[in-house]
Formats: sequence, C-alpha cells, structure tokens
Amino acid sequence: MNEVIKTTDLKKHYGKTRALDGMTITIKENTITGLIGRNGSGKTTLLKILAGILDITEGAVQVFGAGPMDNLHVLNKLVYTYHNMAYDPKLKLKIILYAYSKMFENFNADFAKRLMKYFGLEDKMKYKNLSQGMASIFNFICALSCRAPLTMLDEPVLGMDITVRKTAYEILLREFTEYPRTFITSSHLLSEIEGTLSDILLIEQGKVSLFASIDDVRQMAYRVDGSQADIARYTESKKIIAKKTGELSSYAIVYEPICEGLEETVKTQGLAVSPVKAEDLCVYLTSQKKEEELECLW
Repeated sequence: MNEVIKTTDLKKHYGKTRALDGMTITIKENTITGLIGRNGSGKTTLLKILAGILDITEGAVQVFGAGPMDNLHVLNKLVYTYHNMAYDPKLKLKIILYAYSKMFENFNADFAKRLMKYFGLEDKMKYKNLSQGMASIFNFICALSCRAPLTMLDEPVLGMDITVRKTAYEILLREFTEYPRTFITSSHLLSEIEGTLSDILLIEQGKVSLFASIDDVRQMAYRVDGSQADIARYTESKKIIAKKTGELSSYAIVYEPICEGLEETVKTQGLAVSPVKAEDLCVYLTSQKKEEELECLW
C-alpha cells in the first residue's frame, strides 16, 4: 500500500510546551487509524498539522508525498472536521453543504441529503442553533460526503448519545467498505470504535506510546491472576505495566506477546491467564505515572 502520511521526528512547540515531541509515523492508504490519547496529549495538534492549519517547529511531515502547509495540491485531497468548526453562525446548513460541494470534486450531494434525513437535520436549519450533538452529526455528514482520499475526524461523536454514536461508527465502516480511503478518527473511547479500526495510534505527551494494527494490539499483553507470591515468581524477569495485590487475589498485566502454549505454561505455576482488551492496554500504558502521582496526594 502507498504511504498517505509520513512524519519524521515531528515536533511542535508552543514556547516551553512541547505539544508534539519527536513523532515518527507512517500511515498507509485505505486504512482507518484510531488516534487515541488523553486531553492535551497532542491529538488535535497532529491533525491540524496534517491538515495544513499549523506549521511544524522541527522535523518533517508529508501528506500525499508533500508538505501540507499552503499546498493546494495536498489540501484538495483531504478534509478535516472537528467539534467547533468556525462557520459563520448565520449560515444555513444547505449553504455549508454547497460550499463543501464546490471544494471537493468527489462530494456526493445525494449521500449528504440521505444522511441529513436519516439524522433528522433540515437544510434550512442554522448551524448556530444546533446542539453540540447535532453539530457533531452535521460535521460528520460533511466529512463523509466529501469522499476525500484522506478524511480526518477530530472527536466526531462529541455530544452524541450512545445510540447515535454507535450508528455513526456503523455508517463510517460501511462507507469505508463501499468507498475505501484513508481515515483518521480521534477519540477517548476506544471501546466504541475498536471494531472499525485497522490501526491504533496512541500518543501521550506528544510522543508515540503505541502504533500497531488492532490485531497486533490484542496480542501484545495478557493478565495473570493468582497469589502474590506466584505472580512475583512468574513475572520476575518480565515487563509489568500494571499490578494489584491483595489478601484474597492479585493480578499483573504482562507486556509481552501472547504465545502458543501460554495458558498451559502459566497454569503449571498456579496462575490463570486472560486477554487484555485493546482499550485497557492503552489505559495501562498511559496511566503508570498517573498512579504514582495519585499516591502522592495522600
């Protein structure tokens, strides 16, 4: 597959704040990447750089083989939407859709119209009168209807109720199946989008904590349960990313690939093994320092 995005030691600084701190990634065409991270981790900064909205401080970034900043050849191939799009508040939805149709050659007005009807939006509505959830739905409709080779969705389901969020991701996956292209969607809720993803890009404090296919992520770690002594003995030479000890039960999260015969090996040492969900793994990888800081409160 061809490369759509390539960054090398990418850095973005705001004074002493390092929003991105040496990020090197490659995203291939026709994939759906979940951009995961806490608030302030650098997700939006990365997307805005890829969209040509922000310039970089150091390093290199290429989108479709060229720098995105002030590059119409690149910008015509991508669409980027976020929860607080800066539209003129007086504009009606039909005017905004018309503007998208003029900017993107692949924009499908019929598809946009069907989505508007499905979600209960009328083209005479004004954007300023939409609730946060309805505004997110409208931005989602605009982005999908553009059918741009690169579609970037920054917290696309913000404000939507759980039923609508689930429907939106089902539509995203069906749209990807029918018209393959490259998607990046940022979210705090990996569990909701996991079924739609090809890859997970987890960032923390502007650095890449994890970047792998969703299938590989599911095999990267496992949990062992048992007595504190048995766990300590088994994990002595292994990397532990989380653990809990107690009088009745203890467990540890082992950060190593799940191999064939693992269950039998662990069982012989008096332990039980179970898989770790992708979302839980992301939490464990980004919460170790937070737990230490939490203990300091007391």
